Amino acid sequence: MKQIVMNQKAILKRGILCLMLYLIVAFYGFSQNVGINAGGASAPDFSAGLDINFTTRGLLIPRVALNTISSSYPLPAHLAGIIVYNISQNGDVTPGFYFNNGTKWNAGFPKPAAAGDMSFWDGTSWKNIPVGQPGQLLQINSSGVPAWSGAGYASSTTVAVTGITATTATSGGTITSDGGTAITSRGVCWGTTTAPTITGTITVDGSGIGSFVSNLTGLASGTVYFIRSYTTNSTGTSYGNQLIFVTP
Repeated sequence: MKQIVMNQKAILKRGILCLMLYLIVAFYGFSQNVGINAGGASAPDFSAGLDINFTTRGLLIPRVALNTISSSYPLPAHLAGIIVYNISQNGDVTPGFYFNNGTKWNAGFPKPAAAGDMSFWDGTSWKNIPVGQPGQLLQINSSGVPAWSGAGYASSTTVAVTGITATTATSGGTITSDGGTAITSRGVCWGTTTAPTITGTITVDGSGIGSFVSNLTGLASGTVYFIRSYTTNSTGTSYGNQLIFVTP
């Protein structure tokens, strides 16, 4: 009886060793690439490290709440190649896909701010060109940037928003062309919806060509704002690029 028990233990040990060997060989043989599909219906393509094959399902990217483009949060550090879907409207980030280049977050699919807007690549990231006015031409300006000109409208760009508090902020604009006639009014307009105009809340910051500073007041805490510069001459009012900021 003792001999039989010992034989059974030896057989069990050999069985376990064989199973472990099989799993090791199987793992080595199939760990070169991985296939995910319905019930193992197909083997992964040899050229793909990960082959996801479904006809009625999609790939759900991790959803996170980013703080700013420069902050790695919620990741502990920037890591080139990371792709996420941002769910927050915060600082200079808006909901959408972002990828990390090792130093900052970059919007994966740039979105226009308003109907008719266009985007161009400045060598580092995508920039927005606001919709022009009837009769204007899109030309390359002295800085090598596409900008609307002609038809008598002035051209301006919106200065980055700084000094943001719960109720105040600072911005402004730079007027690159007066359109051929004197600029009678300039400033910024802002609001809680996209593409604000001079029919809403504005600043009035002098006249003429050049740069100006705009002081925003009466803001509400914890609110997303859209802002852009405006210029008015005898032809009419034109707007600069739209920016987004959030009050703390």
